[in-house]
Amino acid sequence: MSQTASSLVKHAAAGPYLGFALQQVRLCYHLLSSPRDSSVSLEYLDDVAVHYANGSLLLEQCKSALAHNPLSDWSDDLWKTVANWLDAVEEQKVDGEKTSFQLYVTPPKIGKLSAAIHAATNAEEVEAFTKQVQDKLKKRVTAPRCVGNVQKFLEATDALRLAVVSKTTVVAADTDPVEPLRELLRPTVPEASLDIICASAIGQAKEAADKCIRRKAPAFISVAEFRTNFHAFIRQNNMAGYLPTFTQAPSEDAAKALLTNSPVFVRQLQLIKAPEEQQLRAASDLMRMSGDKVKWAEQGLVFDGAFEDWEGTLIRKHDATHSEVQEVYSEKTKEAQGRIVYARCAAMDVPIDSRVVPGYFTHGGFNNLANKRKLGWHPDYKVLLDEEDKK
Repeated sequence: MSQTASSLVKHAAAGPYLGFALQQVRLCYHLLSSPRDSSVSLEYLDDVAVHYANGSLLLEQCKSALAHNPLSDWSDDLWKTVANWLDAVEEQKVDGEKTSFQLYVTPPKIGKLSAAIHAATNAEEVEAFTKQVQDKLKKRVTAPRCVGNVQKFLEATDALRLAVVSKTTVVAADTDPVEPLRELLRPTVPEASLDIICASAIGQAKEAADKCIRRKAPAFISVAEFRTNFHAFIRQNNMAGYLPTFTQAPSEDAAKALLTNSPVFVRQLQLIKAPEEQQLRAASDLMRMSGDKVKWAEQGLVFDGAFEDWEGTLIRKHDATHSEVQEVYSEKTKEAQGRIVYARCAAMDVPIDSRVVPGYFTHGGFNNLANKRKLGWHPDYKVLLDEEDKK
């Protein structure tokens, strides 16, 4: 097999699932279900591919059927996929004797030709399928849009068609592609936490692939390494007193974009001359806190009243810190006092209903309250913000 870094298919399937693309969901599924000594790649040889220790492969194409039927008889998706697999074997990008092919479609759809591909497992059945395609094509008044890829299939050698079709599986049974992940995790994860844990697992898989891409390397992930990290996450987040994180850290560009809009929490930091690095961290933590807050409420893990009580606790801790700093550091400038207050608040971890929160959450909560002007860092923040508003 030629180990080229070019993928056969470069497009991403449409449709978000728990906030992720279909390819990322399937990447995570294979990382959790494949043998430990295998690896899984994303957009390397195909949308997703499983690389087994014995040298065999599973190439998977992922298709969203939210807007159309990728399994209809003359679907561009169906025949482009078949043509790509024929090319991969013919050009020896993969070893036809060691490679299996899978077309994954969600939500469920059906098609006569795709069903026939799935059912054909030997030379006789592949030959019968080829004749079925020829007969159906002849009966059409006009050629389908996919005719070029159909002709590539019909003009291929018998051996090449057999190598691909006899080892092709069509999977189109999942209304929600996250459900197979839930089934894998249900034995060890409480039902109320399933979606959060699934989303975290998908996020970890995506981040593992993104790290490879940032290094300009193929997105090639060890199953054993991924599971070791994921199992450590499960042990930590399955604790009854811990609220699991749901969100990924936003990119630096996203944080900078928030700063350019000069929201109130940024203006508050600028009043105490906080460096840009602190402003970026504040933006990132505020964005993650807001995302987790929504997800925890949606999953029923935390109720609105608990958030209100928690914010009240933050305000009291801020006020106590502010009073202490004014008394102990009265000789310092007001900007310096504000930076001390901010630093102390940023270092706090305040639980919600006695449940531990992720490290960034409390910091994000303080900045959220600063954005609402319910607290501030500069001793005169209210007056100074009002003066800015009048300009």
